[in-house]
Amino acid sequence: MSAARSGTATGERTRDGRRPPEQGSPERESQAWGSHPADERERGRSVPPARRVGRFGVVAGLNAVVDLGVFAALVALRPSPGPQELAVLSAVAVVAALVHSYVWNSRWTFGDRRARSSLRARRAQRVRFAVQGAVNVALGAGVVWAAATVLDATTLPAGATDLLAKLVSMAVASTASYLLMHHLVFRGHRDPV
Repeated sequence: MSAARSGTATGERTRDGRRPPEQGSPERESQAWGSHPADERERGRSVPPARRVGRFGVVAGLNAVVDLGVFAALVALRPSPGPQELAVLSAVAVVAALVHSYVWNSRWTFGDRRARSSLRARRAQRVRFAVQGAVNVALGAGVVWAAATVLDATTLPAGATDLLAKLVSMAVASTASYLLMHHLVFRGHRDPV
């Protein structure tokens, strides 16, 4: 896009009297992803901790839908899996949810930190997210395996034990995920947990 088309060469201004962001700037990039006007006002300052936790909760809820949906579809294709198979199916579902998680958490939950990051810092952030994701997959698979092994000894129906094992895994992995994202992946300007 030329400078003239972006409005910077023509002196064009937005409704609030500011110039539109330069092509390639973090502001322009966040606008391309459809940032909300309220997020525009927050640029330059941290998201309050309660709001950040709330945003993480919304993303976590959507991740749960992705995770459980993929998990249920995989279990339907392979009825009556044992604890080891259940752990593998859970890991595949977690990977699908992690992709969803990165997009939303990097753009919305921790977007204020991302807006102040350089391209190099965002690349390092992706590496840290991949490490966090590997921990999340391993932790989730381990908890599913352990919970399924324990629950198989109960009189609950097989489908109920599979779902309960997955839900326990999601609770543990989601808590660990938030802590890792807050303190490791999207580090930068610190705010209290």
